[in-house]
Amino acid sequence: MNMQESNYQYFMETDISNYVGEWIAICGENIIAHGKNLKRVVEEAKKNSKGKKFLLAKVPSEETMIF
Repeated sequence: MNMQESNYQYFMETDISNYVGEWIAICGENIIAHGKNLKRVVEEAKKNSKGKKFLLAKVPSEETMIF
């Protein structure tokens, strides 16, 4: 499994309810940045990822349906 697949699997399987309504960045099966401002999350993720690819996702509310 490559890094992106691993990051996505972590996103799908981890309890991220503490981040509802926020952007999160995942790298190496860790949340390396989060917040409501996407630009700031990306900047922090670039610093914390040490050159590795990271996954960005917006954590939906419980009422959001994902198809």
